[in-house]
Amino acid sequence: MPEQPDDQTGDDYDVFYDAPEDDTPPAPGSSAGSGAEVLVSALFEAGPEAAEHLLKAAQELLLAVKAVVDAGERVIEQHRSAADARDDDGETDARDEPRVRRIDLA
Repeated sequence: MPEQPDDQTGDDYDVFYDAPEDDTPPAPGSSAGSGAEVLVSALFEAGPEAAEHLLKAAQELLLAVKAVVDAGERVIEQHRSAADARDDDGETDARDEPRVRRIDLA
C-alpha cells in the first residue's frame, strides 16, 4: 500500500485531487497535449516532404488492403461456384442444409 503524507489520513487522501496544481504552461516545442496534437505539430515541424511521404505510405497501405479484400472475394466466388457445380451434379443442395449447427452446452 502506498504511503500517505502525514497530514492526510484514511479515506481523505486522493492522489488525483490532492496533487499539487501546476499552472505553468508547457514550454514551446514541448510534447504536452493529446497524441493527435503532438502528431500534427511534429508533422508541421518535419516539413512538406514528410507529409508527402506519409500520404504515399497511407495510399500504399490502402492498396494492399484492397488487394487482400479482392483476393478474399475471389476465394468466396470460387467456393460459391464450386457449390453450384455440386448442386448441378445431383448432390445434396447446400442451401437445404442448415449453416449453423446446434451445440448442447448442458
